[in-house]
Amino acid sequence: MPDFTLLAGVDQGLYIVVFVLALVFAFRAGRLAARPPGPAMASSARWTFSLGCLTLLAAVAQWLQTWLMFDSFGWLYINDKLLGFLPLILAPAIAVALVSLPRLWRLGVRVLPFPVRTDASDEEQAAWRMAAAAPETIVPIHALSLGAFLAAALQFVSPAVTLDTGALIGAWGTLIAGTSALWIGQSWRQQRFGRPGPLHKAHPLIRFLRFAILLLLVWGGIATWFNQALEASRLPDRMNMAEPSAGGQENRHAHAANAQEQHASGVSRGQSVSVTELTGPRSEIPDRRFTLTAQKTQLSLPSGKSVEAWTYNGQYPGPELRMREGELIEVVLENKDIPEGVTIHWHGLNVPNAEDGVAGATQDAVLPGEKHVYRFVAKQTGTYWYHSHQQSSVQVKKGLFGPLVIESANEAKSPKQPSLDLTLVHHKLNGGGGFTLSGKQGVTKEQAAPGTPVRLRLINADSSPAYFQLLGSPYQVAAIDGNDVHDPNLIANQTLLIAAGGRYDITFTMPQRPVFLSQSRSDGGRGLLLSPDGTGEAPPPHPDLPVFDPAGYGSPVPLPFDRAARFDRDFRFVFDVQLGFYDGRLDGLWAINGKVFPDTPMLMVQEGDLVKMTFVNRSYMDHPMHLHGHHMLVLSRNGTATTGSPWWTDTLNVAPGETYEVAFRADNPGLWMDHCHNLTHARVGMTMHLVYEGVTTPFLMGRQTRNQPE
Repeated sequence: MPDFTLLAGVDQGLYIVVFVLALVFAFRAGRLAARPPGPAMASSARWTFSLGCLTLLAAVAQWLQTWLMFDSFGWLYINDKLLGFLPLILAPAIAVALVSLPRLWRLGVRVLPFPVRTDASDEEQAAWRMAAAAPETIVPIHALSLGAFLAAALQFVSPAVTLDTGALIGAWGTLIAGTSALWIGQSWRQQRFGRPGPLHKAHPLIRFLRFAILLLLVWGGIATWFNQALEASRLPDRMNMAEPSAGGQENRHAHAANAQEQHASGVSRGQSVSVTELTGPRSEIPDRRFTLTAQKTQLSLPSGKSVEAWTYNGQYPGPELRMREGELIEVVLENKDIPEGVTIHWHGLNVPNAEDGVAGATQDAVLPGEKHVYRFVAKQTGTYWYHSHQQSSVQVKKGLFGPLVIESANEAKSPKQPSLDLTLVHHKLNGGGGFTLSGKQGVTKEQAAPGTPVRLRLINADSSPAYFQLLGSPYQVAAIDGNDVHDPNLIANQTLLIAAGGRYDITFTMPQRPVFLSQSRSDGGRGLLLSPDGTGEAPPPHPDLPVFDPAGYGSPVPLPFDRAARFDRDFRFVFDVQLGFYDGRLDGLWAINGKVFPDTPMLMVQEGDLVKMTFVNRSYMDHPMHLHGHHMLVLSRNGTATTGSPWWTDTLNVAPGETYEVAFRADNPGLWMDHCHNLTHARVGMTMHLVYEGVTTPFLMGRQTRNQPE
C-alpha cells in the first residue's frame, strides 16, 4: 500500500499548485488586451495558451491523485474532494478547455479576418483588443482561479466539507456570484478596449487610488471576518457537557447510522441519574488506602539542570500504586499548591463514573487546600496509570501522573517464585530535556540472575507514540492495555509501538547474557540494561526492525461479538487537520467529522447497547483514541478482520491512512470522555463524549468555572 502521508502531501500540494498556476494564468489573460495589437499580442496569447494547458494538466493530475487515493485507501478518504472540492475546479476548467483555450489559440496564430501589420488601422487594432478582452475568453479563466482558490481554502480550512452543507453551498454561491460579477465587469472592459483609437490609460494617481481603495476594502473585509471568526470561536464561559445544547449546534449528536429499536436501560426512560450517584462503595472499610498530594517540586536532573515539576507526593513519576484484584481501594487526593486545581483519572480502569476524575464532567477540580476521595473496587488486573484530567496537556507534561498495577487475586494463592517485575514509564518532562524512563535519563542498569522470570510493564505517558526494542532475548507480549493476550507467541527482533497512553507487558526468562530494553529505535543512549552482574554496555538499537502487529498475535478464543453482530449503535468518525480559530486564537485544529469541541459528536447510548465505532484518520499524525470507562474490541484494520487473540484496548493508536472498526458493550452508565490522548490535540478540540441516556451532571466547565478538562 502506498505511503499515506506522501500521497496526502502530494494531494495538498496540488491544490496549491493548481491555484498558483490558475492565478498566474488569469493575470496574464487579463493583461492580454492591454498588449499592443499585432505580433506582441499574438506572442502573449501563445504564452498564455501554454500556461493554460499547464494549469489544466495540473488539474488532471489532481484527479489522478484522487483516484490513486481512492484505490489505495477507499471512498472515505476522497469523498469530500470528489463531491466538494474538485467540482469547484472542474466546471470552470471545462469551460476553459472548450472556450477560452481555442480563442487564445486563434489569437496566437493570428487567425483574424485581416492580416497582422504594424500599421494596422484603429478599427483593426480595436478588433484585436475586442477579441482579447472578450468575456468568453477571460471569464472562464478568472472563474478557474476563483474555483481553485475556493477548493484550496476548503481543503485547508474545512476538509470535511461534505459533512457541512453550509460551507459547500457558500462555496458554490461564491463561485456563481463571482463569475457573474466577473462577466459583467469584463463586458464593460471589452467595450472600453473596443473603442477605435489609442488606448488611454488612467493617470497613475487615479490607478493608485483605485488600487488603494480596493486594497482597503479587501483588507477591511478580511479584518472584519477575522475578528468575527475569532470571537465566534471562543468557548462558552460556562457549559454543561451532558447537555446537547452545550456546543450550540443542532448536529452535535452522533446518532447511530443504523440504530435498531432500543431496549430498556438500567436508567429508565423519562428518568435521570446524576453522575454523583454513580459512585464506588462509600461506607465499607477499604482494603488499601493511598494519599496523593499534588505539589510543586524542584527536580535535579542527571544533566545538572534543575526544573520545577508538578508531582504527586513530590515524586516524578508519582508513586506506584499496587493493589490486588477484588480489593476496595480508597485514594485521597490533596492539593498543596497547584493553583489551577487537579484531579486524578484512572487511565484504563473501568471505575464507576463518579470516580473517573474528569474536571467539569464527574467532579470539580481540587483547588489548593482541598481534598477529594476516590473509591473503587479493583475489578481488573494488569498495568494502568493515573494522571490529572485538569488542563491535561499542561499538567501531565509537568509530571502529574504515576503508574498503577493490579495483581491477580490468584497470584496471592499460588506460591510466588522469585521474579523481576518492573514498571517502566516513558515520558518527556516539560523543560527537562529528553525522554525519561521512570524519571531517569540515559541507560539504567539493573541486576537480574539468569533464569529469572522477568516482566516489564511499559507505560507510555507521553503524547506521542513510543518505540521500544528488546535486544538480547526472545520475549512474549503478555498483555495489552491491561488485557492478557491468549497464548502469546515468542517473538524477537521487533519494534513495539505503544500508543500515547497505552501499555504493553512483555515477559521473558533472563538469559546468561545482557538484555537491553531500548527506549528508541534509533538512540541507544537511553533505556534499561539487565545483566547478571548489573554492568555492561548497551547494544545499539536497529532502526529497520519491523513493528509488532497485535492484530494477528496470539491464539483466538470465542468472542462476545464480532463484525457480523447486530449493533445497536454504529458511529463513524473521520479525523482531519485544518486551519481555523479555537477559543480566540488561530491554530491548527484536529477535527472530528469536521468539528472541534464543543461541536464534536456526542455519542448517545443506552445501557446494554452494543456499540460500533469506525475511526478514519485522514490527517498527518497519529491519534491515540482513548475511551474512558470501557474497553474496545478491535474488529478490523483497513478492512481486514483481526485474528489471533482478542485485541482489547482502551487507547487505540490510529496512524495516518488507517481505518479501524472497534466495538464495546455499553455496560458502565455515565458521562465519559472519548478523546485523542495526544493531549495537545485534545486541547484544541479533538474530544467527544459518550453519554448514557438519562445521565446528568451538576458540574460545569469553562473559563468562569474552576474546570478545564481538555
